[in-house]
Amino acid sequence: MSLPVYNSQQIKLIEQQIFASGVLSADLMEQAGQAAFEVLQQCWPQAKKIIVLCGTGNNGGDGYVLARLAQQAGYMVELYYSGQPKTADAQLMQTKAQQHQVNMALWQGQILQADLIVDALFGIGLNAAVTGTAQDMINAANASQIEILAIDIPSGVNADTGYVEGEAINAQKTVCFIGYKLGLLTGDGASYAGKIILKDLAIQLENYTLPKIQMWQKEDLSFKKRAKNSHKGDFGHVLVIGGDEGMGGAVMMTAEACLRAGAGKVTVATHPNHVAPLLSRCPEVMVQGIHHPEQLKPLIENATVIVIGMGLGRQAWGQRLWLAVRDSELPMVVDADALYWLAQQPQHKTNWVLTPHSGEAGRLLAKPYQQVNQQRLANVESLVANYGGIALLKGAGSLVANQQQINLCPYGNAGMATAGMGDTLAGIMAGLVAQFGLSVETVTKAVLAHALAGDVAAQVGERGLLATDLLIPLRSLLNK
Repeated sequence: MSLPVYNSQQIKLIEQQIFASGVLSADLMEQAGQAAFEVLQQCWPQAKKIIVLCGTGNNGGDGYVLARLAQQAGYMVELYYSGQPKTADAQLMQTKAQQHQVNMALWQGQILQADLIVDALFGIGLNAAVTGTAQDMINAANASQIEILAIDIPSGVNADTGYVEGEAINAQKTVCFIGYKLGLLTGDGASYAGKIILKDLAIQLENYTLPKIQMWQKEDLSFKKRAKNSHKGDFGHVLVIGGDEGMGGAVMMTAEACLRAGAGKVTVATHPNHVAPLLSRCPEVMVQGIHHPEQLKPLIENATVIVIGMGLGRQAWGQRLWLAVRDSELPMVVDADALYWLAQQPQHKTNWVLTPHSGEAGRLLAKPYQQVNQQRLANVESLVANYGGIALLKGAGSLVANQQQINLCPYGNAGMATAGMGDTLAGIMAGLVAQFGLSVETVTKAVLAHALAGDVAAQVGERGLLATDLLIPLRSLLNK
């Protein structure tokens, strides 16, 4: 079942409503510190000495609570703070820690030696690069090679965007309070957060306004069982268009992924030189060598869905094929070089899904890819507004959006940063659209299936993972 994902303003609003109901802010801070300490005990049962790094805000207050509880439980505790607390609650928690003889000192470049570091420098309110003393503390923690538990969010990560402007704590685990924050799950934040452990502090989120961003879970990857009297015509006919001369591998992977995703029939329209190799690799597909775009017309008439762009190229051949299909009323998956041609002559349609990575999204939105990564949520929304239909912004924490909702995929791994992964994803997506129709749910399930197959394939190691390695676990995932 999908889970809600919040921005910092939404979390602060929930907190205000909680306080208005009579809960004291200091009591909520106590609960947060207690929850973080429980995570420490569960995840690092052998730890005896811990270092707690505290900032001047309420995140630091959580750290003072944890330090006090650890001291009471018999841990050796060293606490370093970047400055004196600036909020009343944090000041209270510092005083309590002092009363329990927690060993604390102002940060002056001390050598860090411990079994674990707890990061309580900055919380979800940070929206600028970390500088000064806090930056020094972050650098020292990361350089120490000691494992780190971050409280609520790794210090230096923007809670709303996942962007890291400067330095940030590189945590092994992050204990997240009340609800999941978008910045932990997408962009840079997904790399810095490590394993995320949610502690809801006994707050019933269904009593509050739920955000439109939903994080899908592997349990959401389910499909209706096929009837015994099914035939291939029941499961759609995908037309794969791409593969200019020398780039036939892309459409080969897409076509095979379409079939592995369950499409009933697959036809590939590609450069004539690729017909024989494609049939040799995958005899289940039908292949048509294309000299002129007019040859696409009968293929389009027989198709259920079009997927275009993989190896399409940026020469005249690819442009002509794009122009021949861009106005089709069929559902369409627009990938790779087709996105290049779309950026040259933008248009708005409702019956397609665009699948850019940050560089391609930057071209579509006429901005540097770095700006796309800084504001992934805003930019996927801009893609929908400018081009219509559904947009998938690929990357860590891929986002799938239409005008009504935004879904996030928390799966996938760094081994998938290799050639052909996008081609495989486009094929899975087209295969599912052929069977279940074009919707944000179908697109999200394709992204989930691709990411989860990548995680299964990476169990023997991320380095050296191939796009085609996903096709075997994919079949099992789609039949659960």
